[in-house]
Amino acid sequence: MKTVKIGERTVEIYDAIDELPMLRFHKYNKMLLVDAGIGSDLQDFDTHIEKSIRYARSKTPELAAIELDNMRQNVYFIQTGISPKHLAFAVLVKSIDGEPYNDLSDDGLQKVVDMFGDVPVKELTAQMEAVKKKIDEELQMYFPRLFDDATVKEYYDELRNRTMLMLDAIINGDTEDKRAEIDKITTMLLLYNRPVVFSGSDNMEIQYDKQFENMCLTISQHLHVPEPKKYTVLEYYNAFERIKELLKPTKNKNGVK
Repeated sequence: MKTVKIGERTVEIYDAIDELPMLRFHKYNKMLLVDAGIGSDLQDFDTHIEKSIRYARSKTPELAAIELDNMRQNVYFIQTGISPKHLAFAVLVKSIDGEPYNDLSDDGLQKVVDMFGDVPVKELTAQMEAVKKKIDEELQMYFPRLFDDATVKEYYDELRNRTMLMLDAIINGDTEDKRAEIDKITTMLLLYNRPVVFSGSDNMEIQYDKQFENMCLTISQHLHVPEPKKYTVLEYYNAFERIKELLKPTKNKNGVK
């Protein structure tokens, strides 16, 4: 937990996995997933257009329709001033000027965001990124098998390759081959993650909530605890790893599973 000044307000923020309630972390992650898939500003709008064009020219043109549907949701967020990223930050706010905030509904979180309406976006973003970095580092340190993602390294390796090609083109001169390779890597980076469906009866948010509910039931069943939803993030993922150990096939004395 840390206390910071944001604008004129004193804000208490969850920033450690041994204190952050799992219910808040679940909502926080869901808002980040919405932000990653839909976004809330004109830069995200432009990204949707670019992805749609590249999907239409790819081997999976049907994904362009999903991207365009997500862009439509992005336009709605822009028009209404909703920012999933700011809602994610609001989830981590424990109190403002000593008053606790525990309403995790979208309306409740928006009320928290509105309280910082006069604060520069950069300031909110900086606070958000600092907390996110600390939480991510703790999760990777305590649960490396769950949170060390090799695909992230692959993505940044390709990003580095693209940067090196662009620098080489600047220093040694541009060529058609270099432009083609840069465009190929750019397409790969833009389309690295398939678009996620955020509309309909079986959209990402519904699936994410169901997975969480099922995991809570599994923890309760195997560890005989009544309310895993009240766990901290540390307790929840520790329980998850414990269940994985319990469910591992055992070997008999001859080494046969």
